[in-house]
Amino acid sequence: MKVQTWRDFARLTIETNDLDPTYVFLHAARKDKGDDWATKFAMHYLCFYDLGEAVTVADACSQDEFWAFVAKHYDKFKRGTERRHSRGDVGQTYIFNLAQCGTPEQIWNQMYVPTYTGMVERFKKHFQGCGFGPYFLWKVLDFQERIWERPVKLTLDDAVKWCPDDPRKCAKILWPGIAFKDVMEFVATYISTFPAPPNGNRPCSYQEAETVLCMLKGYFITKTHTIGDDIESKYAQLSNKPEYLRYLPPRLDWSQYERHPLVA
Repeated sequence: MKVQTWRDFARLTIETNDLDPTYVFLHAARKDKGDDWATKFAMHYLCFYDLGEAVTVADACSQDEFWAFVAKHYDKFKRGTERRHSRGDVGQTYIFNLAQCGTPEQIWNQMYVPTYTGMVERFKKHFQGCGFGPYFLWKVLDFQERIWERPVKLTLDDAVKWCPDDPRKCAKILWPGIAFKDVMEFVATYISTFPAPPNGNRPCSYQEAETVLCMLKGYFITKTHTIGDDIESKYAQLSNKPEYLRYLPPRLDWSQYERHPLVA
Protein backbone atom coordinates (compact mmCIF):
# COMPACT_ATOMS: atom_id res chain seq x y z
CA MET A 1 0.00 0.00 0.00
CA LYS A 2 1.72 3.15 -1.22
CA VAL A 3 2.02 6.09 1.16
CA GLN A 4 3.02 9.01 -1.01
CA THR A 5 0.84 11.98 -0.03
CA TRP A 6 0.17 13.66 3.30
CA ARG A 7 -3.46 12.60 2.87
CA ASP A 8 -2.43 8.94 2.54
CA PHE A 9 -0.42 9.23 5.70
CA ALA A 10 -3.10 11.04 7.68
CA ARG A 11 -5.82 8.57 6.69
CA LEU A 12 -3.80 5.45 7.47
CA THR A 13 -2.45 6.84 10.73
CA ILE A 14 -5.97 7.60 11.94
CA GLU A 15 -7.50 4.35 10.68
CA THR A 16 -4.83 2.16 12.32
CA ASN A 17 -5.04 4.07 15.64
CA ASP A 18 -1.35 4.94 15.37
CA LEU A 19 -2.29 8.62 15.72
CA ASP A 20 -1.77 8.25 19.47
CA PRO A 21 -2.21 4.74 20.86
CA THR A 22 -1.86 6.06 24.42
CA TYR A 23 -5.29 7.68 24.07
CA VAL A 24 -6.81 4.39 22.97
CA PHE A 25 -5.09 2.64 25.86
CA LEU A 26 -6.12 5.06 28.60
CA HIS A 27 -9.67 5.49 27.33
CA ALA A 28 -10.21 1.72 27.59
CA ALA A 29 -8.27 1.29 30.85
CA ARG A 30 -10.15 4.14 32.55
CA LYS A 31 -13.47 2.46 31.82
CA ASP A 32 -12.26 -0.69 33.60
CA LYS A 33 -10.20 0.80 36.40
CA GLY A 34 -11.84 4.16 37.14
CA ASP A 35 -10.63 7.69 37.74
CA ASP A 36 -8.56 6.94 40.84
CA TRP A 37 -6.27 4.72 38.76
CA ALA A 38 -6.53 6.80 35.58
CA THR A 39 -5.52 10.11 37.19
CA LYS A 40 -2.46 8.49 38.77
CA PHE A 41 -1.56 7.03 35.39
CA ALA A 42 -2.09 10.35 33.58
CA MET A 43 -0.01 12.35 36.06
CA HIS A 44 2.91 9.94 35.97
CA TYR A 45 2.75 9.56 32.20
CA LEU A 46 2.77 13.32 31.62
CA CYS A 47 5.72 13.71 33.99
CA PHE A 48 7.85 10.88 32.58
CA TYR A 49 6.23 9.74 29.31
CA ASP A 50 6.62 5.99 29.61
CA LEU A 51 3.49 3.82 29.46
CA GLY A 52 4.85 0.88 31.43
CA GLU A 53 6.19 3.01 34.26
CA ALA A 54 2.89 4.90 34.52
CA VAL A 55 0.96 1.63 34.80
CA THR A 56 3.34 0.33 37.46
CA VAL A 57 3.01 3.44 39.61
CA ALA A 58 -0.76 3.69 39.19
CA ASP A 59 -0.99 0.09 40.46
CA ALA A 60 1.50 0.54 43.29
CA CYS A 61 0.25 3.43 45.40
CA SER A 62 -2.78 5.36 46.56
CA GLN A 63 -3.63 8.94 45.68
CA ASP A 64 -2.22 10.17 49.00
CA GLU A 65 0.98 8.14 48.59
CA PHE A 66 1.56 9.08 44.95
CA TRP A 67 4.00 11.99 45.20
CA ALA A 68 6.06 10.40 47.96
CA PHE A 69 6.30 7.23 45.86
CA VAL A 70 7.36 9.23 42.80
CA ALA A 71 9.98 11.15 44.80
CA LYS A 72 11.40 7.94 46.27
CA HIS A 73 11.82 6.24 42.89
CA TYR A 74 12.48 9.38 40.84
CA ASP A 75 16.00 8.51 39.69
CA LYS A 76 14.99 5.04 38.48
CA PHE A 77 12.06 6.01 36.26
CA LYS A 78 12.50 5.69 32.51
CA ARG A 79 11.93 8.86 30.49
CA GLY A 80 10.29 9.00 27.11
CA THR A 81 11.90 11.15 24.43
CA GLU A 82 9.66 14.13 25.14
CA ARG A 83 10.70 14.05 28.83
CA ARG A 84 14.37 13.26 28.30
CA HIS A 85 15.42 16.53 29.98
CA SER A 86 13.25 16.00 33.08
CA ARG A 87 16.11 14.68 35.19
CA GLY A 88 18.15 15.84 38.15
CA ASP A 89 17.18 19.07 39.86
CA VAL A 90 15.03 20.27 36.96
CA GLY A 91 12.66 17.33 37.02
CA GLN A 92 12.67 17.19 40.82
CA THR A 93 11.52 20.80 40.90
CA TYR A 94 8.62 19.92 38.61
CA ILE A 95 7.62 17.05 40.90
CA PHE A 96 7.94 19.12 44.07
CA ASN A 97 5.82 21.95 42.65
CA LEU A 98 3.12 19.58 41.42
CA ALA A 99 3.01 17.81 44.77
CA GLN A 100 2.08 21.12 46.41
CA CYS A 101 -1.06 21.24 44.26
CA GLY A 102 -2.68 18.10 45.69
CA THR A 103 -3.27 14.49 44.77
CA PRO A 104 -3.27 13.44 41.10
CA GLU A 105 -7.08 13.44 41.02
CA GLN A 106 -7.30 16.89 42.61
CA ILE A 107 -4.71 18.27 40.19
CA TRP A 108 -6.41 16.67 37.20
CA ASN A 109 -9.67 18.39 38.06
CA GLN A 110 -7.86 21.71 38.59
CA MET A 111 -6.30 21.38 35.15
CA TYR A 112 -9.66 21.30 33.38
CA VAL A 113 -11.09 24.48 31.88
CA PRO A 114 -13.85 24.38 29.20
CA THR A 115 -11.88 26.61 26.78
CA TYR A 116 -8.29 26.11 25.69
CA THR A 117 -7.42 29.78 26.13
CA GLY A 118 -8.78 29.48 29.67
CA MET A 119 -6.68 26.37 30.20
CA VAL A 120 -3.54 28.21 29.12
CA GLU A 121 -4.31 30.98 31.60
CA ARG A 122 -4.98 28.44 34.36
CA PHE A 123 -1.58 26.87 33.82
CA LYS A 124 0.19 30.22 33.79
CA LYS A 125 -1.41 31.11 37.10
CA HIS A 126 -1.43 27.82 39.00
CA PHE A 127 1.12 25.47 37.41
CA GLN A 128 4.21 27.60 36.88
CA GLY A 129 7.41 25.60 37.35
CA CYS A 130 5.64 22.27 36.85
CA GLY A 131 7.09 21.41 33.44
CA PHE A 132 4.02 22.00 31.30
CA GLY A 133 5.14 23.95 28.24
CA PRO A 134 3.13 24.19 25.00
CA TYR A 135 3.63 20.52 24.07
CA PHE A 136 2.52 19.07 27.39
CA LEU A 137 -0.26 21.57 27.88
CA TRP A 138 -1.64 20.39 24.52
CA LYS A 139 -1.40 16.83 25.83
CA VAL A 140 -3.49 17.82 28.84
CA LEU A 141 -6.06 19.21 26.40
CA ASP A 142 -6.12 15.91 24.52
CA PHE A 143 -6.39 13.80 27.67
CA GLN A 144 -9.16 15.93 29.16
CA GLU A 145 -11.20 16.12 25.96
CA ARG A 146 -10.57 12.75 24.31
CA ILE A 147 -10.24 10.46 27.33
CA TRP A 148 -12.24 12.15 30.09
CA GLU A 149 -14.69 13.42 27.44
CA ARG A 150 -14.83 16.87 28.99
CA PRO A 151 -15.67 19.53 26.37
CA VAL A 152 -12.88 22.03 25.63
CA LYS A 153 -13.56 24.76 23.09
CA LEU A 154 -10.67 25.08 20.63
CA THR A 155 -11.14 27.49 17.74
CA LEU A 156 -8.91 27.72 14.68
CA ASP A 157 -7.39 30.93 16.05
CA ASP A 158 -6.73 29.20 19.39
CA ALA A 159 -5.14 26.23 17.65
CA VAL A 160 -2.84 28.49 15.63
CA LYS A 161 -1.93 30.69 18.62
CA TRP A 162 -1.15 27.90 21.08
CA CYS A 163 0.05 25.09 18.82
CA PRO A 164 3.46 23.61 19.79
CA ASP A 165 6.53 24.21 17.61
CA ASP A 166 6.97 20.93 15.71
CA PRO A 167 3.75 21.17 13.65
CA ARG A 168 4.73 24.71 12.65
CA LYS A 169 8.16 23.55 11.53
CA CYS A 170 6.64 20.74 9.51
CA ALA A 171 4.12 23.05 7.84
CA LYS A 172 6.86 25.51 6.92
CA ILE A 173 8.90 22.77 5.22
CA LEU A 174 6.05 20.99 3.42
CA TRP A 175 4.06 24.08 2.50
CA PRO A 176 6.54 26.96 2.20
CA GLY A 177 4.93 30.33 1.72
CA ILE A 178 1.55 29.22 3.06
CA ALA A 179 0.40 30.65 6.38
CA PHE A 180 0.27 28.16 9.22
CA LYS A 181 -3.37 29.03 9.83
CA ASP A 182 -4.23 27.95 6.29
CA VAL A 183 -2.27 24.71 6.67
CA MET A 184 -4.00 23.91 9.96
CA GLU A 185 -7.37 24.61 8.38
CA PHE A 186 -6.97 22.46 5.26
CA VAL A 187 -5.43 19.54 7.18
CA ALA A 188 -8.27 19.69 9.71
CA THR A 189 -10.84 19.92 6.92
CA TYR A 190 -9.50 16.81 5.20
CA ILE A 191 -9.31 14.67 8.34
CA SER A 192 -12.77 15.81 9.48
CA THR A 193 -14.11 12.98 7.30
CA PHE A 194 -12.77 10.52 9.92
CA PRO A 195 -14.08 10.00 13.47
CA ALA A 196 -11.64 11.16 16.13
CA PRO A 197 -10.06 8.35 18.15
CA PRO A 198 -10.38 6.84 20.63
CA ASN A 199 -14.18 6.95 20.87
CA GLY A 200 -15.22 8.53 17.57
CA ASN A 201 -17.71 10.88 19.22
CA ARG A 202 -16.75 13.81 16.99
CA PRO A 203 -14.98 14.32 13.67
CA CYS A 204 -11.21 14.77 13.66
CA SER A 205 -10.33 18.43 13.99
CA TYR A 206 -7.53 20.79 15.06
CA GLN A 207 -6.21 18.56 17.84
CA GLU A 208 -5.75 15.68 15.43
CA ALA A 209 -4.35 18.03 12.75
CA GLU A 210 -1.63 19.05 15.22
CA THR A 211 -0.67 15.40 15.70
CA VAL A 212 -0.75 14.64 11.98
CA LEU A 213 1.58 17.57 11.31
CA CYS A 214 3.96 16.38 14.03
CA MET A 215 4.08 12.90 12.56
CA LEU A 216 4.35 14.00 8.92
CA LYS A 217 7.70 15.53 9.75
CA GLY A 218 9.01 12.22 11.07
CA TYR A 219 7.53 10.23 8.21
CA PHE A 220 8.41 12.22 5.09
CA ILE A 221 11.17 14.60 6.19
CA THR A 222 13.43 12.98 8.80
CA LYS A 223 12.15 9.44 8.04
CA THR A 224 12.51 8.55 11.73
CA HIS A 225 8.87 7.43 11.94
CA THR A 226 6.97 4.60 10.25
CA ILE A 227 3.27 3.78 10.41
CA GLY A 228 2.76 1.50 13.40
CA ASP A 229 5.99 2.22 15.25
CA ASP A 230 4.21 4.13 18.02
CA ILE A 231 1.87 1.19 18.63
CA GLU A 232 4.84 -1.19 18.66
CA SER A 233 6.68 1.02 21.16
CA LYS A 234 3.70 0.87 23.52
CA TYR A 235 3.61 -2.94 23.31
CA ALA A 236 7.31 -2.93 24.22
CA GLN A 237 6.74 -0.59 27.16
CA LEU A 238 4.07 -2.97 28.48
CA SER A 239 6.15 -6.12 27.99
CA ASN A 240 6.20 -6.71 31.76
CA LYS A 241 2.48 -5.95 32.11
CA PRO A 242 0.84 -8.41 29.68
CA GLU A 243 -2.56 -8.06 31.38
CA TYR A 244 -2.71 -4.47 30.08
CA LEU A 245 -1.98 -5.26 26.43
CA ARG A 246 -5.69 -5.74 25.73
CA TYR A 247 -6.21 -1.99 26.02
CA LEU A 248 -3.85 -1.19 23.13
CA PRO A 249 -4.82 -0.99 19.45
CA PRO A 250 -4.21 -4.24 17.58
CA ARG A 251 -0.92 -4.92 15.87
CA LEU A 252 -1.01 -5.15 12.09
CA ASP A 253 1.40 -6.14 9.37
CA TRP A 254 3.08 -2.72 9.20
CA SER A 255 5.23 -3.74 6.24
CA GLN A 256 2.17 -3.38 4.01
CA TYR A 257 2.53 0.41 4.23
CA GLU A 258 5.29 1.42 1.83
CA ARG A 259 6.76 4.88 2.09
CA HIS A 260 7.24 6.56 -1.28
CA PRO A 261 8.63 9.98 -2.15
CA LEU A 262 6.18 12.65 -1.14
CA VAL A 263 3.82 13.83 -3.85
CA ALA A 264 2.13 17.18 -3.27
